[in-house]
Amino acid sequence: MPESVRVELTERYNLDDSLPVQYVKYISGVVQGDFGTDFRGREVSEIMKERIPRTAKLALVAFMFEVLIGIPAGVLAGIRQKGFMDSLVLVSTLTVISIPIFVLAYVAQLTLGLRLGWFPIAGIQDGWKSYILPGLVLGSVSLAYVARLTRASIAENLRADYVRTAKAKGLRHRRVVSVHTLRNSLIPVVTYLGVDLGALLGGAIVTESVFNIPGLGNEVYSAIVRQEGTVVVGITTFLVIVYMVTNLLVDLLYAVLDPRIRYE
Repeated sequence: MPESVRVELTERYNLDDSLPVQYVKYISGVVQGDFGTDFRGREVSEIMKERIPRTAKLALVAFMFEVLIGIPAGVLAGIRQKGFMDSLVLVSTLTVISIPIFVLAYVAQLTLGLRLGWFPIAGIQDGWKSYILPGLVLGSVSLAYVARLTRASIAENLRADYVRTAKAKGLRHRRVVSVHTLRNSLIPVVTYLGVDLGALLGGAIVTESVFNIPGLGNEVYSAIVRQEGTVVVGITTFLVIVYMVTNLLVDLLYAVLDPRIRYE
């Protein structure tokens, strides 16, 4: 690091020690759960404790939409290729992927919230119901990717030798799809879901800001506006840790889905 930059940072943040020492102190503090303080002297860890449950609820709702809608849609499209369901899934998912997330958020607020009145459009005053609409918006793009990935994986495995053998033995079509095909097809889907769950838990800045959800993403946005670098770095560091842990759990889950995978 250039000396002029080091001096400027030292004067701006009142650093008495050298920057490498400060890095070591910060890392040791993170290990102990100390992510620093904001301009008002409040611990960043306390801010995260207050906002993590809200982000976790939003991420859980979005994840459930991905699993409960994306996987079944992909399975139906995969086993009925070139049919109506396949075309519907491909066209609808491509449309969702093509639209920016903030546009989807405002359209959902206008149609499902204001005009139809099915869901609250902002805040968390209505409990779990307040998370349905933002959760649907947050998980919409990932839902589309899950459906398309499941469809492609199902279509590929239906042509595999072990599936043809199972059909030749006279097994029912439902059993061939649910036991032999789906289990192997879920490996790439679970990989994507695990990575996406880490991203969802990381907080969605756009979604939480549009729907006024006081979660981690909204706090990061507010901290950027206030130029509170400590809050941004502290929350980002925590989100990186969450992302790494979820990816580790996904790797361990491989052995459950495919018995051929073993960890020594």
